[in-house]
Amino acid sequence: NETFVLCEDQFLCSICLDVFTEPVSTPCGHNYCKACITGYWDTHPLTQCPLCKETFHRRPELRVNTGFREIVEHFKKMSLSGRDESPAKPGEVPCDVCLEGKQKALKTCLVCLASYCQLHLEPHQRATALKRHKLIDPVPNLDQRVCKKHDKIFELFCTEDQTCLCIMCMKDNHTLHETIPLEEEFRNRKAWLEAVMSEIKQMEKDKTKSIQEIKCSITQRRNNAKKDLEDIAEVFHTLVASLQRNQAELVRVIEEKNRDAEKQAKDVITELEQEVTDLERRRTELEQLSHSEDHLHLLQYLPSPCDPPYTKDLFHSLGGIPPPCDAPHTEVPPDMVWSLLSLPSPLHTIDYSDISCQINPCVETVRKAVTELKETLCNKMEKLITEVQISDGYKAIKETATAKKQMTTFCEETENLPQDKLMTIQQLDEVDVTLDPDTAYPKLIVSQDEREVRFSQNYQLTVPHSQKRIEYQPYILGKEGFSSGRFYYEVQLNGCTFWFLGVARESINRKNYFFCPIPEEGGWTVCGRFNEFEEVYFVNTSPPCPLYLRQRPQRVGVFVDYEEGEVSFYDVDARTLIYSFTGCNFSESVPPLKALFYSLTGSSLNSRPKLYPIFGVFDFDGNPIKITPVGHTPL
Repeated sequence: NETFVLCEDQFLCSICLDVFTEPVSTPCGHNYCKACITGYWDTHPLTQCPLCKETFHRRPELRVNTGFREIVEHFKKMSLSGRDESPAKPGEVPCDVCLEGKQKALKTCLVCLASYCQLHLEPHQRATALKRHKLIDPVPNLDQRVCKKHDKIFELFCTEDQTCLCIMCMKDNHTLHETIPLEEEFRNRKAWLEAVMSEIKQMEKDKTKSIQEIKCSITQRRNNAKKDLEDIAEVFHTLVASLQRNQAELVRVIEEKNRDAEKQAKDVITELEQEVTDLERRRTELEQLSHSEDHLHLLQYLPSPCDPPYTKDLFHSLGGIPPPCDAPHTEVPPDMVWSLLSLPSPLHTIDYSDISCQINPCVETVRKAVTELKETLCNKMEKLITEVQISDGYKAIKETATAKKQMTTFCEETENLPQDKLMTIQQLDEVDVTLDPDTAYPKLIVSQDEREVRFSQNYQLTVPHSQKRIEYQPYILGKEGFSSGRFYYEVQLNGCTFWFLGVARESINRKNYFFCPIPEEGGWTVCGRFNEFEEVYFVNTSPPCPLYLRQRPQRVGVFVDYEEGEVSFYDVDARTLIYSFTGCNFSESVPPLKALFYSLTGSSLNSRPKLYPIFGVFDFDGNPIKITPVGHTPL
């Protein structure tokens, strides 16, 4: 290594302190760069050697030492092959001396205010005067380390003004201030930074430990909750199974009793039918007798009304004329008629209407028992839920978070008071609505995000079958249903030539052939249809009610107030009302059998059906309609 350094010194010009370029030799035997020695002689009155000071009477004729030049070139190649020739990458400090292909700087000189690569740093490592310069790791923006006022490097730090100073700054404005070397302040700041980093590191450890503990707690709580849920499910399953067994037993008893009642009723019906047959037969015989003109025959076969034994058979044998009776002939008493006919009196018949009502006391008893059980179970469950919410401060935390959210919402609403009714609806009643592909007509294509639908002339053969699907008309329902409160959403029409929008009950008939549902069918919608010849808008009622709009709506807002029974449609861009259904009856009648079933099982029967957004599109050009985010600011 020492030999390599000595050889390297032999290839350096003593004037430029760099590797020889076009080396020449003076008569005294020293070597210089041709340009360096020529320039030296041009600036000095004497022609002498810079090293040995030998004076020449006339300027020697210098010629390039070709052999030595080849050695120098070989030495340059060897030196360049030993260092990294890759240019500085983005973010790295480049060498300030390299002209082309700037190399990565290894050090920055605070005296020269320059950064040097490995090659150009060599004089600072060899020359005695340059070795005194202070070298640091390469830094960019050296001009920021120089005082703009005095053009000197920052060397001091003012502890009072907390600023960097040069020597001249200290003499001008900081004479009475306490100043310390920049390196000392650097060490102090670095020590403080290390202390802060150590504290932060300890805080990170503590918080990481807390996170782990919380995660373990969450896992434990999840496992406990899972076990509790399984136990609760088992308890409720046992309860439901018990109720189902009791229900089955009760149904069996009622069906058995019903079968007995039906059998008794059938026996009575058979007996009554037989008596009706006998009555018809005997009535026929009496009619024949009444048409007889033979006085003797009538008197012989018809007993006297005064004859006490009414129970005689009128048609027993032909002999035996009853004794005459002096009493006047009066109207035959009803009891006598029934006696003559050999049938029991109606006063002795059974009231069979009681058979159909025999189950009512049983149903009332079941309903009362189930109601009591339901009330007891609901009270117990409410108490249990309250206890669960209060535990661990969950309820207090939740109520606090809810209160903060309500207060934030109130402040935001009071700071941005709406300017019209539509803006109020947009700010307070916006909901997120998506399309339900399971309800789509087979010729409708729904987008991946379930917010856009368009009409296709071909059936979608890959669409799976669904009981909720609409079979005969091109419309689709939303996924979200609402059975209370207010909600609002907006739809972009995108130039669709035939569309309709609104809401419909879940029970709407999905198999009918009518294009648009009307309120009597559980749908509240408006429709738009236009082409190059006409432009028509109407409300889907029976018959349809035409609408007269000033301009073609591009974005329609649908607003529903379930409690007030209102469905309104707005032209969002024009900020105008298109139409409003008021006094709507969203409820629907419940079948008696379904109501009885729910009452027997103790379940609550919700008479408030859900309303679902409904969308219709019939456009052969494929223009879609799209659910868009609600805009709060008027255009």
